[in-house]
Amino acid sequence: MPSPRFPAKATLMDARACPLDKFDALFGKITQERRIADGYFVQAHPDEIQLLFVVNGAPYGAGRLAADGFTFTEIHEFFAAFSRRPQSPLSFFIADKRLLLGLMVLFRHRPTLQFTTDLVDMEEVLKKLAARGVDAIVSIRAGDEWAISICNKGKPAANYFPLSGAEALKEPTPGEQLLVYVFTRPPGGVTVDVYEETRVGPAGDASLVTAEMRGRISEIFLKVAAKVAEEEEAPRLEMETAAEAVTLEVAEEEPVAATAPPPITEITGQVAVSPLPSVAPTPEPAPEPAAAPPAKGPVPELLLFLGEKQLGTFALTKAEFTIGRNPGNDILIDNVGVSRRHAVIQVSGDHVVVEDLGSANGTFVNGQKITKHELQDGDEILVLKHRLLFRVPKEASPPPKAEVIADAGQKTMFIDAAMIAQAAAGKPAAKSEAATPKLRPRLILPDLKKTLALEEEEEVTLGKGPECKIQLSGMFVAELHAKIVREKEGHFKIVHVAGLAGTRVNGEKISEHVLKHGDEIEIGKQKLLFRLER
Repeated sequence: MPSPRFPAKATLMDARACPLDKFDALFGKITQERRIADGYFVQAHPDEIQLLFVVNGAPYGAGRLAADGFTFTEIHEFFAAFSRRPQSPLSFFIADKRLLLGLMVLFRHRPTLQFTTDLVDMEEVLKKLAARGVDAIVSIRAGDEWAISICNKGKPAANYFPLSGAEALKEPTPGEQLLVYVFTRPPGGVTVDVYEETRVGPAGDASLVTAEMRGRISEIFLKVAAKVAEEEEAPRLEMETAAEAVTLEVAEEEPVAATAPPPITEITGQVAVSPLPSVAPTPEPAPEPAAAPPAKGPVPELLLFLGEKQLGTFALTKAEFTIGRNPGNDILIDNVGVSRRHAVIQVSGDHVVVEDLGSANGTFVNGQKITKHELQDGDEILVLKHRLLFRVPKEASPPPKAEVIADAGQKTMFIDAAMIAQAAAGKPAAKSEAATPKLRPRLILPDLKKTLALEEEEEVTLGKGPECKIQLSGMFVAELHAKIVREKEGHFKIVHVAGLAGTRVNGEKISEHVLKHGDEIEIGKQKLLFRLER
């Protein structure tokens, strides 16, 4: 794919061949001899672009740009791609910390607003941002060129343009510079993304090397990549006691260093990255959690979803279930935004509690960020794009066996599968249609603390207009933003009508979508849940 042109203070090396065994010498020359502390490498492969971000002279994180968009990755993934295609040209660009922040936000977060300037007035958008007074990163793309604008309290404070935008920097204020840059781009429209989440932490493996070991950076991270690949390719099947399900596990969790570089959080000001600590010794494997104290009723369960796809069901037969990115967790989600040990589910009799373990991106229950929360039947736990639906079956049944469900790209390692059919349509798998209780559609509005029954509704309108059935707020929410309509078959469909914020279902922007049990609707910063209840 063509290499993108991101802004930079200067170009130190542009698309030159660099053998992998020469990378450490090049890195040392840049950061030590030339005393360049901040910048980023770009390596252009035929089907993807890999970036390595350098902060205070040390690797801070990596990024991947491909057809499926931006992804913030671990540092070892940059070197793994480098080793597979060492002939791909390498570039290095000098940047300051604010520019690095802006670039990493593109890879780490999802924009709250996307539009093209041939449809939306950029000046009007800036006015609305200023009125709201929020910090934001604005990304402007024209062809293969990207520009970054840093906004403090809604107003542009610093702009980073490619060389073609140098003339715009002569304008007296950052706001005028940004408008001139956008208006002077070639005809055909400019794509603008607005990010209101501006916190960026280091990659999980940024703390694996000390200052004394920086001459062996590529060696260290290639070893990490080899170990990760070995763990992913060599799962082992372990039989538990007769009372418990069979689980598929992988190698022991990789040790986490005690201290990691602090996140970049400020739009302005300097960012200090702590010296990288030594690798911690491999800990003794932790004992298996004890079985949960017996409950009086049926065994509760978690149904795992990614978008509309159900990945499986977990019967909560143990006292503790961990959720995280590293092998060794009971529910393993291979997504770089998920922390190594992200959250834990604790079971004690009839009480089930979910607790966030200090994760970088948080754990949410019914749209609300939580630290600790006792679960009720029907609660939904959100871990980035994965949803876990907590259910207490109406009738007791023996714990189902666990078996693997293919989950390409997400690597959820084991799944209880016997009751999968219960989630998508709300129908018990082992009962006849005649015995199935009638399911009533509900729209849950966590932010508004209310529920709307849909069985008597033919159409429900959503927007900030006074005539809407569900009134929402937000700068980019339209008067009539979306509507939910009943179809002839009895299904409900959500249709996007207008509004810059768009309408998303399970994180994906839609024009229309037939709603299924557990779907999460997102309009602006407000979330609604569609559920089928007995």
